[in-house]
Parts: sequence; structure tokens; C-alpha cells
Amino acid sequence: MRDTLSAADGYQALMSQLPLPLHRKAQRQGGISLPPDTVVVSADNHWSLTEDIFHQRFPRRLKHKAPRLKLNSDGLCEWSIEGASIFPPAISKIIQTYDALPGCVNLAARLRDLDTEGIQKEIVFGNAIGAFYAYPDLEVRDWVFRIYNQHLAELQAQAPGRFYGVGLVNYWDMASVRQSMEEVRRLGLKTYLLPIYPKGRDGEVLNYCSPQMAPLWQAAEDVGLPLCFHVGENFHEGPGGVGVTVMTNFGPFRKNLGELIFGGIFDRHPTLQVVFAEADINWVPGALQSAAVIYHTFRGILDPEIQRHPSEYWKTHCFVTFMHDPVGLDWLDIVGADRVMWSSDYPHQESTFGATWSAMRDVVETVGADRARDILGGTARKLFGI
Repeated sequence: MRDTLSAADGYQALMSQLPLPLHRKAQRQGGISLPPDTVVVSADNHWSLTEDIFHQRFPRRLKHKAPRLKLNSDGLCEWSIEGASIFPPAISKIIQTYDALPGCVNLAARLRDLDTEGIQKEIVFGNAIGAFYAYPDLEVRDWVFRIYNQHLAELQAQAPGRFYGVGLVNYWDMASVRQSMEEVRRLGLKTYLLPIYPKGRDGEVLNYCSPQMAPLWQAAEDVGLPLCFHVGENFHEGPGGVGVTVMTNFGPFRKNLGELIFGGIFDRHPTLQVVFAEADINWVPGALQSAAVIYHTFRGILDPEIQRHPSEYWKTHCFVTFMHDPVGLDWLDIVGADRVMWSSDYPHQESTFGATWSAMRDVVETVGADRARDILGGTARKLFGI
């Protein structure tokens, strides 16, 4: 086995020389080459809104409750509702490091960066839109999601075959969830996001495993799009706030994987396909080991009693994205090479932006040409139908 820490240190040394994203330049290819016929797909990139689309498109009776977007004196977009900012200070500080990058908000500038770094297609999650995953006014939340999805479809039409937005769905109203997912599909979006910590009215915590949520999972299976969970729902203020926020956000998915396996969701919906985005690969072997211990030692008291070994569910239903993860790639035989999708994470701080060709070269050198071809794009093209 290669020296994993040395591989990680080498790339991190390169990244440490890069400035914050708003000051980075796309890395040129130089002498780096990829396996023949590789179509590079970043399975997790990000886009920021700057247009005041919600106030423009909200129903007249709700316009006073619509999120407002405006540029401040520094050229950064501020979000507010009824005059109050929607972001805690720690998150605002993080957003400011990339929102001013032209490619974060301008499609032409974005495509120039992606072209330089060899990325031919991208799956695009939102940035600040995550503030509404648990917004307490459910009617406002629903309209924000619907308008945002329309905006993504318009962007897709401007960059056909390149930009694929990740939709947002009404996951809290079981009478509306099917219509919401079908609207995402009708708009031409290839996937959608479910929150890690779903909340309903008045902050009520929803349980994905409960019988009341069954219509959500049945609709997800019937609509047939892969669904995504993505990091970014934990916020910490005060000393250490930025570091603690990022550290805890990169390790949340045991909860959702546990729900899908031990809540019987995968048993009841055998065609579901689920993506865990931006937590890298290395959490998966430990989670599967823990799940196997639970499966073997708690049998007889698990409710429901699951039908298969946890690793079988993973290899049938689950995918994971990463940017640069030498530790995770060393465990590729446990995770499954066909379960892994590379991403740039453009334009976040931890993204490969500015060092993308180097990151892709490391994938090829680590796993070989055939596996790299799929990891760098083949698997994503097949899963998302792009």
C-alpha cells in the first residue's frame, strides 16, 4: 500500500499555496493527461444566486415574506427576509470567501474556469439556498424551492449538456411530495436534495423512518431520479465557530445511512439510488463496519428486521462523492469503485479549484486508468443520465 499520509500531505501542500477561492485562478492542464475517452463530471459543484428572483416571482399576497437578494458595497450578495439577515455570522464569513468569484454567479465565467480545468459536465448544488431547508414558514419554503428549481432549469437551458442543477422538493407535506418530485423531473433536473435533518411545521423534527413519511419514499422510487444528501446543515458560533462548523459538517451521514438501512427504507424501495455528497469516501468503511456489528449483534430486537447485510444495501443503493481523499481511495475495495464519484466542489475553500488537474492526476495514479475513467465521470454520467 502506498504512503497514504505522504500522498495527502503532497496535495495539501499544493492547496496550502492557493489563496481563498475568490482570488484563485483555474489550473491549466500542462503535461497532465487522463485515460482515453474520459468525460470528466464533477458530481458536486456549487452555484450562488445574486438575482432577486424570489421577490419577482412570489405570489403578490406573499411578496412581503419573499427572500430579498441585494449586493452590498463589497459586491457580495446579502439575503434577508423582512429586513432581517438569514445567515449567522460564521456562515456569512465562509460565503464571502467564494461568492465574489465571477464563476460562482456568472455562467460564462464559470464555464471558462471549468473548461480550463477539464470539467465537461457538473452536478450543481446551491450555496445560500440551504438556509431554507428548515425555514419555519412552510408556504414560503415551498415557493422558494419551486422558484429556485425554475431558475436551475433556466440555467441548464443556457448551458445544455454542461450544467445540471440539483432541485429542492417539498418533503414535509405528504400530500404534495409526489407533485413536487414530478415537477423537478418535468423541469429537466436530474436529481434533487433531501435535508439531513428534515423539519416540518414549527421546527418539528421529522423521522424519515416513520410510517407517516412513506409517501415520500414511494414517490422517490416512482419518479426514479437519484436523490442526494449533502453536507452543510450544522452551524456553530463563537470561538472556533468556522472550524467546528466545517469539521462537523463533514461527518453527518451515518444518520441517514442508518435510517435507510435500519428503517427498512431500502427493503421497501429496492430501486432507490442515493448520493452522499461532499463528506469524502473515508467515512464509509467505518460506517459499514458499525452497521455490520449492529446487524449481527442486535438481531432479534431490530425493528424492522432488515433482510440483507448492510454492505449489500450499500453496494446496491449508495454512492459517495469526494474531492481528494487518499485515505478513502486506499479503502476502495470495501467501498466499491463503482460507488465513488469525483467532484471539484467548485468554488468552495476545500474545492480542487486551482489544482483540479493535479487532483485528477492523483486519482489516475492511485486507482489506474479503468477505474479512474468511471470515478472521474463515467459513473456520474450513468447514474444521473447525463
